[in-house]
Parts: sequence; C-alpha cells; structure tokens
Amino acid sequence: MSQNESILQKATTTQQSAEVFSIASERHYVSFESNRAKNIGQSQSSGIALRVINNEGKIGFSSTTDQTKSDDLVERAAALAHYGAEAKFEFPQPEAYPEVQCLDPQIQNITNEQMINVGESIISQVIDEFPDSLCSIDISRTIHQQRLINSNGVDVQYQQSGYGISISVELIRGTDMLSIWDGHYSAEKFEDDITDALLKRTLHRMRLSQKIVDAPAGNDIPVLFTPTGFVATMLPPLLSGFSGKNVATGSSPLINKWGEKMVDDAITIYDNPLQPMAAQSHPVDDEGIPARRVSIIDQGKIGEPILDLQTAGEIGRESTGSGMRALSTTPTPSTSFIAMEAGTTNPEAMCQDVQQGIIVELLLGAGQGNELGGEFRANVSLGFLIENGEPVGRIKDTMISGNAYNALNNIEAISSEPQHVYGTRLVPAVRCRGVEIATSST
Repeated sequence: MSQNESILQKATTTQQSAEVFSIASERHYVSFESNRAKNIGQSQSSGIALRVINNEGKIGFSSTTDQTKSDDLVERAAALAHYGAEAKFEFPQPEAYPEVQCLDPQIQNITNEQMINVGESIISQVIDEFPDSLCSIDISRTIHQQRLINSNGVDVQYQQSGYGISISVELIRGTDMLSIWDGHYSAEKFEDDITDALLKRTLHRMRLSQKIVDAPAGNDIPVLFTPTGFVATMLPPLLSGFSGKNVATGSSPLINKWGEKMVDDAITIYDNPLQPMAAQSHPVDDEGIPARRVSIIDQGKIGEPILDLQTAGEIGRESTGSGMRALSTTPTPSTSFIAMEAGTTNPEAMCQDVQQGIIVELLLGAGQGNELGGEFRANVSLGFLIENGEPVGRIKDTMISGNAYNALNNIEAISSEPQHVYGTRLVPAVRCRGVEIATSST
C-alpha cells in the first residue's frame, strides 16, 4: 500500500469521505541579470495534501512537504473540519479522461549549457543594436507529476513538462526609462523560431520607442490592442465576471445573463485545457473532473461560468473541470489556456486606415478599475502613436480607462493571425473605440 493510499484509508475510518492529492516537481534554471549570467541551479518540491468532508458535512484540509509527517495530516484535517465551510459537493466517481499531450520527454535532455547559450545569444543581439540596454533573462525546464485518489474510487495521475523563456530589457537615458518584457512558456521544447520571434518583437518595440511623441486624448480615438495589450487590458475584467467564486457570491455582473449577447458577434473566447503542449494543458483538473473546453464568449454571447466542485454546488450547476490548486491551498476555479478566434484583417493592415490613434502593448498598474463591473484603468507602460496609418513614436504619461464590454461592442478590426502571449493565451490584435485616453497635459 502506498503512502497516499494509507492516508486515504486512515482518513475514511473517521471521516465521511476524503481525497489525497500529491505532487512532485523538478526544475532546472539559468538566469541573467544586467547582461551577465547570474544563477544556475535546480530545485525540487514534493508534498501531499488531504481534504476531508466530515460527518457533519464540513470541509477540512491540511498539507505537508515533509513526507515523514504525513500521518499527522489526518488529525489536522479532521480537527480543522469542525471549523470548515459546508461542503456543497461530493467527491467525484471515476470517469473516462481525455488524452492530452502535455509531456515532452525531450525536456529532460535540455542541458544548462544549452540554456546558457540561448540566453547569451539573445543578450548579444540586443546589446549589438542597443549597447546601453540592460537585459535580464530567465530560462527554465520543469517536469511535474501529480496524483489524486479519493474515497469514491478515483485514482488519476499524469506528468507535465515545461520549458520557458522570459526577457526583460531596460534602456535608461536621462529621465526616460524604457522597460520592455516578453516571454513564452510551453509543455514542449520550442524551436529557435519561437525564440527568434521573441527577440524580433523585443527589438521592434525598442526601435519604435526611440522617438517620444505626445499621445492624443479623448474617448473616440481608435485604440489598437496588440495581443499582449489585449491580454493585459481586456481579459482580467472579462474573466472576473466568469469566476465561479464571484458568481457564487453574487458579485458577478453576468448572473442571469448566460447565453445573452453582450459584445460584438466577432468575439469568441474559450478556455481550452486540452490544447496540445500548451503551458497549462491537462487531462483532469485537481479534483478528478475530466478537463474540457469551456465557452466564455461565443459569437458575442455570454458562455458559462468557470466552476470547481464547491462553487458549482453553491449555484446548482456542475463543475466545468476548472478546479486547480497549489499544494497548500484548496481548489479554486481557474482558467488554463485562453484562446480567442481570429478576425479577418491582415496584421499589417491593422493601422492602415487610422489617421490618428494609439497602440497599447504593455500596461503598468492594471486592475485599478472595478474589474467585476468590466472596468479597466491603467497607465500605458509601452504604447505608440499612430499617424496616417503608421506608428510614429512612443507615447508616455498616458492612461487608458473604460469598460471591456463596451469596448468589445465598438470593434473596428481583429487581426487574422493570433499570437501566443506568454504561452497561456492565444489571441489576435484588436482595434476598437470607446476607450478613454488621458495624458499628463489633459
């Protein structure tokens, strides 16, 4: 009998039902800071978590990273259950789980030397063109495995790999500080074309940033959100309304609006944990529910809330297989790989018919608005002015604000080529109106 099974057996002798969740991960990494190698290392983590429902129908939870103290889990979880929340669910029965590609065995063969070479190559090309810039890079590879068993017979486990690169470049000239960051994460070792695309995008942004210009102000000016800009601006307030926690507490603005049209017909967004080799793909959530695609917005119509077992029980629905957790926390409804369907406009033509507008790439201080109401308000960390169909320079001291639902009802163009953003999002560029632009002079 394994340690997990022993813990489950002990728990079920005194508790109504129980589940045991265990993880083990190994990570190798290299990091560069200010153009120089800073750190090379590896880390390992493992642990076991126990969640019980006691005979009073209340939830108890405990976890440990010390394998020698796993027997204490049962006592702690049982004691805490007396003060726990009422369980609005039962642990699931075994089901058929989809096959999902989320493990690349070749990840384990990536050496520290290879990761160092990638980092040095990127830095070399950045400082060749911008010798005053300071470049920081993190590169890592990970192998993660987890297992979940419960008292209703579920016993499911899988392995997941990860490989990622993040780039941050700073260029300080007098009182002007330019900061640009980008990255990509995947379940497989991506080829040089992905790394080359990150570098190309970084250098393109830096070239456009050398000339500083004034931004226009107003609320009827075309705003082009690049994929990274869209992810930073629109997705957080949108997704907050779909969170099962916010739906269960009654704070979501989407309650009783499921299936209603609220944004432009061109908008279709979904969460797809079955995406092959994506950073957060998985066949089963952390509660034993089969993973599936979840519709967020379908041709302008509101899809369904993102639910784990507890929030699903609180609102009288079924879990969407979205219960995710860290070892030390109970499950919470979470997204995995968010994708948005492309439009019909060639990316090169997204600016062509704009006489004056702005491009939003990166934000600083996002989330200042009332996200639950769909609102956003943030400073533009990296943005550009469009004049006569072309980006002409970087804008500074500019803030944007608005409402995501209103903005997505004022769509002018959506690009035909979606782009991976940090490996967990796949979205196109979007141009719209209805966004308030404010500058330091207004």
